[in-house]
Amino acid sequence: MEKTRKSDFKQCVCLKIMFILVLPISLLNCSSNNLDSDVAKGSNLVGRSYVINKKSDLWKYIDTLKVIDTHEHIDREANFLGFKLDVFGMMIPYVIDNLQSAGMTSDEMKLIGSKEVGFKEKWDAFYKYYPVIKNTTYFLALRTALEDQFQLKSISMEEFQRVSDLLTQDFVEKGFLKKYMDRNNIESMLSFGSCSLAEVRFTYGGDKINIVPTMSIIQVRDAGSLENISRITEMPIRNLDDILKGIDHLLSEYNALEIKNLKFGNGYFRELNFHNRTREEAESAFARIMKLAPGSNPTLPNTLSPDQIILDDYLAVHIISLASKYHMNVIFHCGITAWNRNYVKYSHTSGMEWLFTTFPDVNFVLLHAGYPFFDEAMLLAKYYPNVYINMTWDHIIDREKSINIMKSYIEMLPTNKIHAFGGDYFYPQQIAGHLKFAKENIYFAFNDLIKKGIMTIDEAKKVIYDWLYANPKAFYFK
Repeated sequence: MEKTRKSDFKQCVCLKIMFILVLPISLLNCSSNNLDSDVAKGSNLVGRSYVINKKSDLWKYIDTLKVIDTHEHIDREANFLGFKLDVFGMMIPYVIDNLQSAGMTSDEMKLIGSKEVGFKEKWDAFYKYYPVIKNTTYFLALRTALEDQFQLKSISMEEFQRVSDLLTQDFVEKGFLKKYMDRNNIESMLSFGSCSLAEVRFTYGGDKINIVPTMSIIQVRDAGSLENISRITEMPIRNLDDILKGIDHLLSEYNALEIKNLKFGNGYFRELNFHNRTREEAESAFARIMKLAPGSNPTLPNTLSPDQIILDDYLAVHIISLASKYHMNVIFHCGITAWNRNYVKYSHTSGMEWLFTTFPDVNFVLLHAGYPFFDEAMLLAKYYPNVYINMTWDHIIDREKSINIMKSYIEMLPTNKIHAFGGDYFYPQQIAGHLKFAKENIYFAFNDLIKKGIMTIDEAKKVIYDWLYANPKAFYFK
């Protein structure tokens, strides 16, 4: 079983690439022969972060503050051992999205994620688009992580190769997760993964890393879905009653394992406008779906059919009712999605109000603060005592908006409503650049508030401590 899990992990990056390769992409006419100044001069790259007064009392406080990392997708150490990671693998997720947006073709994207092709082929595929993505925050965060941790000196094939060798060396023996958590002053971490009992039972690092099962994996798309739900719940699944019993068993086991948080990623394939569905509606929808040929999908990609949405509503409500019973937090992906080519209408959070009012004793978390619709999520957090904002990913999506919305949070929301950082990455080596940008963003937001006389430096320090450490520690951990 362990061998199978390790093999599955090593295929993870390729599978994620294949997920997006079905999308049509056009080429940009960018030439890798036209080196920019970074490469041509071999210049030192440090200095692309925002300019911070590092001697200031506020920055010294933020820079040394212990952090709770509220969102990663990092696997167990045992599954990393022997894994070969290069700089191009570090571009997944996020930088790969910008390369695709710039026009990278399906074949070129295969090169980026391949373990079989030569390093130069990967470099050529990447550098063709580098001039037009080099100032994006996704790339700057990656570059900062490589500079700070591996002393990357230039954007060059030789430097990428050198750093790639160092990345692979990290996975030779256990202890690298702790090393990177300690280096980034991260006390504890939430890692989001599968909801299957087999996965959730594994230990990821004691009290340092807590697992968050992704419940939206439980979907009924066709008859073949029943086998998957059976595997997840470790129960025989033949009909809708069996699915509900399996979910009951699943949540009971989670409770015994002291799982406190559940994630829903439904925003990747539907609008977040859940409705109350009757048992009769659910049974009728289930019967129609069972008649579909295995693998049948709606006309549009990343979309559930009307019947699938009925069942998604029904099962989500059942799971959340159990979360209420076991006093678990419910965390929703909101706003922007990774992998591109999704639908903007899925990004709105205002349709979730029915859930908040139906389950007033359940604490709901809006991931990514609902970016780009920050104001919607902020208003929901103001209206409803059981709604909280999590800024995972935001600090490397749009730095200026993140800085400005934090100032609005101070003026509009109680300070216990905010959880300020989550990296949302696959590898521990990716976190450093994002965390540095997050701390810089926090510095600029609060430094401006102090200058305007809205708060004192001591008041600012207290809120920053709460947002980065005290709030998430009290909220997510038992």
